[in-house]
Amino acid sequence: MLDGLKRRLYVLSFIDKFAPIYALFTLWFIDNGISIADLSIVFIVWSIPGLALEVPSGALADIVDRRVLIGAAFALRAGGIAIWLISPSLPGLIVGAVLWSMHDALASGAWQALIHDELDAIGEAHRYGVVMARIDQFSNLGFGGSTLLAAALIGLGASIEAVGWVNVAVAGAAVALVLRLPDARWLTTGDDASVPGGWWATLRAGSSTARRNPVLLRLMLMGSAVGGLMVVDEYVPLLARLNGASNATVPLIVFVVWLGLIAGGELAARHPDISSATLASLMLIGTATVAVAIAIESPWALMAIGIGYAPVQAAWIIADARFQAAAPSATRATATSVRGLGVGLISAAAFLIVGLLAEGNDPTAGLHWIVGILALSAFALPATIPKRTLQLPSQE
Repeated sequence: MLDGLKRRLYVLSFIDKFAPIYALFTLWFIDNGISIADLSIVFIVWSIPGLALEVPSGALADIVDRRVLIGAAFALRAGGIAIWLISPSLPGLIVGAVLWSMHDALASGAWQALIHDELDAIGEAHRYGVVMARIDQFSNLGFGGSTLLAAALIGLGASIEAVGWVNVAVAGAAVALVLRLPDARWLTTGDDASVPGGWWATLRAGSSTARRNPVLLRLMLMGSAVGGLMVVDEYVPLLARLNGASNATVPLIVFVVWLGLIAGGELAARHPDISSATLASLMLIGTATVAVAIAIESPWALMAIGIGYAPVQAAWIIADARFQAAAPSATRATATSVRGLGVGLISAAAFLIVGLLAEGNDPTAGLHWIVGILALSAFALPATIPKRTLQLPSQE
């Protein structure tokens, strides 16, 4: 049963992130008259609906079929991309960003909770950390494969717009796949598996969970910081073009950066019990690597961002696994969405910093500030990520 469930989850995560437009969408914006300042505004607006809907949608995911909620989220994202392609003006970009933001809010919390409950239903909840690390790897493989496809299509003469419509078509497959997962939303464990009173009671219970659980609160804060500050990759296509890369080369550079995320997933899967001190040291080395890669005025140097991102991705996955193990079953999606709210707030602040410090179309100055703050967060790792209380196999 476990192998069959893993196969379905891995295929879904691969298809979900098979997004060839991702490596090119910022270039699509710039080519249609959007400045770096406008782009940062779009990114900030992107966060607002997600911030408003994050926690309420998490509470909804604790009382309804999470598969339907995630399927609706995938459909909204496809709609947002379609609007970008049809109307590449600032208003069109904002509308598309709002729809994608709604996708993020609906899927956040629900996705991790669905995976945990699917494993819990077959008595394999203790494998969540390793399985989630593999899921993240398949997501990044999907993204990596799609960037190679984008590079090939652009190399053959296709337009960025054509690549975007391929993306919209693939999104429909993700909706169909998530609805084929088994329904395990009511199969939870523990004494806290029932929260009477419906959506409002679930919202209140989930939102107050961290306040009553110091370990969960620390994990929530660390997850928010790491997830919210991982915004450098959003600007890699622009940095690559500024440093002389062609449209066909940009996806290849983005692909190498995302190989670092796959490496981070491998680190988390093979060493789920890695010490926080070791992880913090690796994060400091990684952030220093990212800072150097941004400073060097060469598109090929940007590939080193992937090396720096690997330990940051590992920290995110490991913190999430320990967060899910500590979260109550009945309000797991809500608690995860509270963390997602923190990610959104910090991301919005990061985009604002980049926009304010941008020099024309060059986001480098703001990105150095973000990387510096991310490096500082590494010092908090030993105090925020506890030792794992569940023994997991070293790899799947």
